[in-house]
Amino acid sequence: MANLYFTLDRRSPRMDGSYPLKIALTHKRSTAYASLDISLMEDEWEDEYSQVVKRPDKKFLNVSLRKKMDDSIVLLARIRSRADFDALTGSQILKMIMRGTDTADDASVTDYVLPVYNEYITLCRKGTTASLFRFSLNNLIKYEPDIDSLRFKDINVAWLRKYQNWLMDAKNGNGMDVNGANVYLRNLRCIFNYALKNEYTSARYPFKDIDMSTTQPDKRMIPYEKFLEWATMPLNDHRTKYRDLFMLSFYLCGMRPVDLLNVKKSQIEDGRLVYCPEKLNGRTKLSIKIEPEAWEIIHKYEGNEHLIDVMDNNSDYRAFCKHWNISIKCVGKGWLEPKTGRNGKQYHKRKFEHIIPYITVYYARTCWATYAYNVLDMPMDTISQALGHSSGLKVTNFYVKRDNKVVDKANRDLIDRVTKDMREFAERRAAESAAE
Repeated sequence: MANLYFTLDRRSPRMDGSYPLKIALTHKRSTAYASLDISLMEDEWEDEYSQVVKRPDKKFLNVSLRKKMDDSIVLLARIRSRADFDALTGSQILKMIMRGTDTADDASVTDYVLPVYNEYITLCRKGTTASLFRFSLNNLIKYEPDIDSLRFKDINVAWLRKYQNWLMDAKNGNGMDVNGANVYLRNLRCIFNYALKNEYTSARYPFKDIDMSTTQPDKRMIPYEKFLEWATMPLNDHRTKYRDLFMLSFYLCGMRPVDLLNVKKSQIEDGRLVYCPEKLNGRTKLSIKIEPEAWEIIHKYEGNEHLIDVMDNNSDYRAFCKHWNISIKCVGKGWLEPKTGRNGKQYHKRKFEHIIPYITVYYARTCWATYAYNVLDMPMDTISQALGHSSGLKVTNFYVKRDNKVVDKANRDLIDRVTKDMREFAERRAAESAAE
């Protein structure tokens, strides 16, 4: 049995302290809400009689509400006569009532955010993109519990700024920085643009008044000497493979972890690795010469189908990257630390000195670019080409087909310099240890 009633939604106060008045419909043990574009202070609404009080325009509002309820009850009775009434959700019924129609086809053409958001997710070509937007939608539902009644016209500048503040408020369990909060806003902007493009809504576009620019992250760089110490630390356990794969990424011009782990052996052509970066979604093809240092690591961990054996035994590269990040942080001197178990039994736990405690697999890319620029004074345009970034004028890039020889030479020069310095650093450390 579906029932209608008015309610003052005290879960979502406005900026002025008022609350939105909504019409609610209970159906199948769930409740759907729809906004009436009326905001009231808490003492201006009487729950017992469902009427407005203490306002100069209370008579006008109460007459309007009674008419709205009478029309809604009549329409609900017509909808109940539908053969598929039991298959309808409360949200679908309420949408039909708000549009003044009892036809399902009209209800499917929506100005509501949730169905458009879900439709966009199903159209995402990459699973990682779909997951990102699904995560953003779950965050939006957490902020807006009454997501079924959220319309694009409800999203204005004030709403966006309130949402942005909520994302950055640690009291809500978020506490994001500006860049993190703006990721969610940009995803919502993408949905808004999709709705406008497909004529799902004619709402005013509010995002032009919101600053969603990315601030430069305060990312620590690995000092060159510290990198040499980390790369030459003697290892004879599981950390060896993780560090080798980091160096392989470095030797391949800072190849992204997702590409390194998923690239196939069949993509090697004449001693070059030819692939489309996953992040660029097939728009750009890169060709990297595989240098002898890289070949040595590839042969050591060669896979059956993949270039590296990791994805021959794993289904999700991100799970491997989690262990990868942990292991390369633990590169350093090890020792056994005595521990006492819950049963009082003594045991030893292996601990490691962290030479670079903040290092991650993506630093292979950052280090390649930074050392190429700072150590070898390599031109920024060459670095951009090696990393697969666009540079210069878009029209000019259309006509100029860049020769890979420039990048090949740059990578070879950097590897020669780094391996030479690594060898000298290891020899100097061995001499110091012998002197002690």
